[in-house]
Amino acid sequence: MPSGREEALQRAGAGVIGFIQGEVLALPDVCVVVADAAWPLDDASAEVAAEEGDDGLILVPEAVDVIVLLTQTCDLQETTPEQRNCQVAPVVERGEAFAREVLRGRRPGWVALPWYRRAAVAELARITTLERSVLVGARSIARPDTPRERLHFAESVSRHFTRAALPDPVVEVLRPLLERMRDRSGRASDEGQCIEQIATIRVEAVPDLDAPAPHLTVLLVLDVEDLPSIGRAELHHDGIDDLVSRGRSAAATAAQRATDPIAKREAWMALAELWLQPAVELAETTPDVDSIDVLVLNGDELSFARARNAPELDLAYLSTRPS
Repeated sequence: MPSGREEALQRAGAGVIGFIQGEVLALPDVCVVVADAAWPLDDASAEVAAEEGDDGLILVPEAVDVIVLLTQTCDLQETTPEQRNCQVAPVVERGEAFAREVLRGRRPGWVALPWYRRAAVAELARITTLERSVLVGARSIARPDTPRERLHFAESVSRHFTRAALPDPVVEVLRPLLERMRDRSGRASDEGQCIEQIATIRVEAVPDLDAPAPHLTVLLVLDVEDLPSIGRAELHHDGIDDLVSRGRSAAATAAQRATDPIAKREAWMALAELWLQPAVELAETTPDVDSIDVLVLNGDELSFARARNAPELDLAYLSTRPS
């Protein structure tokens, strides 16, 4: 007959083995924050501190009734004394526009949950660790339906913890570009549509980001459906220069309407150069950055080695950091 601890482990293992990463569960009062009662930072922690009348550490419950499971599916297949915990995050609704930004990677501190509700997001700054027994009997509300949804969720969670801390001079040079992305994203214009099609923005540095004055290359990466490959074909720089001279609106319209892969690539390069121009001018007066240029490519053209050495930009941080 199993001991009480063994029975508890068996019960917990059986209770979570059917769950997957990204599963949305109805489970109130499980997310908490540890606060210092003597120095509360928000109203909720101040209220708990006043009720408990203590100057030590306090547990402040989060006012949410729905959580999402962050622990990897494979890790849930076996529950042991060493592997008995899981991580969850609170689920809130911040509006469909906000959730779309999250889904496109614009807000890396959050993760979108379109398989639950279009406006639902989880806040990754408020992750809580639970013993798996807490999940036993929890009602599942929704889960990612496809391998692509599951992979995107996992990548979004991972990105929250793997964002690179860029040197301040690099941040300052890139700020005009990212502010343009923020200000025009979601607008009902060709430029707004182009920004929505950008899958990720990365930055390369030669020789590296820690060098005294690196050369920067901004990589604007689109899905291949939005930017077809052109093989070994060469771009016509006169066409790019002509679009640059006509301005962002003309370049964005050309990028949206072009059907020929080379013409579309040329329009995107022109638009990218126009977006980058303020950063180029700023780099010329910044001794800690040598120069900066831009390259537009699709996901099929971005090699693993290049992606590994080109950190993804945190658009929320770069566009909202106070001056």
